Amino acid sequence: MSDKQIPYYFTITSPWSYLGHTPFLKLADELGYEVQFKPVDFGAVFAQSGGLPLPKRPYQRRRYRMFELQRWRDYRQADLNLRPKHFPVDPTLGNNMVMVAAEQGLDAGKLATAFMRGCWVEEQDMGDKATLIAAADSAGLDGATIAAEAESSAAKARSDVLTEEAKAAQVFGAPTYIIRGEPFWGQDRLELVERAMRGQAPAYAVEEPF
Repeated sequence: MSDKQIPYYFTITSPWSYLGHTPFLKLADELGYEVQFKPVDFGAVFAQSGGLPLPKRPYQRRRYRMFELQRWRDYRQADLNLRPKHFPVDPTLGNNMVMVAAEQGLDAGKLATAFMRGCWVEEQDMGDKATLIAAADSAGLDGATIAAEAESSAAKARSDVLTEEAKAAQVFGAPTYIIRGEPFWGQDRLELVERAMRGQAPAYAVEEPF
């Protein structure tokens, strides 16, 4: 893998992926990095890493999350509904459509933006096939064609491979950016991501945990 390639693990229904998505893509473009779009099944990732889906998290963690969403919404100057009408939904088809777009050399970043905004800004059901196709069309892509491929057994198998790749890379949350082998979890690490991308930080050694 080139030092100028960044594996980017995310899911379209994560508010944190959404908040970091546009500034991250802008930074990568500015600094000449190639983003490798890797939308994965974080339910399967959580099953390995010990993470919990939002409804199963303790109350105090869910309460704190609402403070953080407001803080980062304001800091990033982003539009974001704290309680979107259609959340949670199954992101599988939308994730797979982004994967297919990336494989075909299409603008996967723009497609992911449309899907994320659909969930977190526009009150759309991003688990609904027709809604996903319409959003892809509005982003200038052929939504029906991409959706058909994303629903194929071959695409579903490739999606499973991506999720297993995320597990092997020790990914445990969305979004995760990998800079020259070093993981950065969360859009709140983007300032540190930028330092690493600019070569302004050392390459930290992998230390085994206690």
